[in-house]
Amino acid sequence: MSRTTTGTGTTTGTGTTTGPPGTATARSLGVAVLAVLVLLLTSCGGSKDDDAAQASKSISASVRKAGSTGAAGQLVSFDRTEADCIGDGLVEKIGIDRLQKYGVLDNDLKAGKRITDVAISATDARAATGVLFDCTDVESKVQRAIGRNADVPTGLRSCIKKTMTEPTLRRVFTQIFRGKSPQKVLTAPITKCALGNQG
Repeated sequence: MSRTTTGTGTTTGTGTTTGPPGTATARSLGVAVLAVLVLLLTSCGGSKDDDAAQASKSISASVRKAGSTGAAGQLVSFDRTEADCIGDGLVEKIGIDRLQKYGVLDNDLKAGKRITDVAISATDARAATGVLFDCTDVESKVQRAIGRNADVPTGLRSCIKKTMTEPTLRRVFTQIFRGKSPQKVLTAPITKCALGNQG
């Protein structure tokens, strides 16, 4: 098989062109980062009236359970204060009716599907992202989780610190809550960082 190599990539005899040096690595890193973010979101699933209190309690319990067991719990966890805050925030900002519509709560106000397993509206996705960032230090959790992820190459960890900033993470989480892939949002800054480090 013939291979033609240029400064911008490699073209094989089959016509397949790879990206510039570092692009594939950055994409792989983007996949690893996305895996961590999904694990984080797996855990997220005045006076209040009885329904709101029950709904909040159910979500809080679901958050703490998901964050203390399985693969997610090994990388990311939430304490009770954070979980209660997330439960209160989702009930207040999105509302019981819409949480039930999405399947996050059932008709008995018990926890249903994880919020990462449903696609919610753009408005509610931004609200959910705001709740998450208001209730916990998302950037620090992501940084620590990625630091413990063996799939992230040691030489590219500096790119994580540079690119996984709060504005980027807010865009990523909003995409995930909407049921869309955040891969492009992740890969673009990581690729830029990786290629810059080669210069």
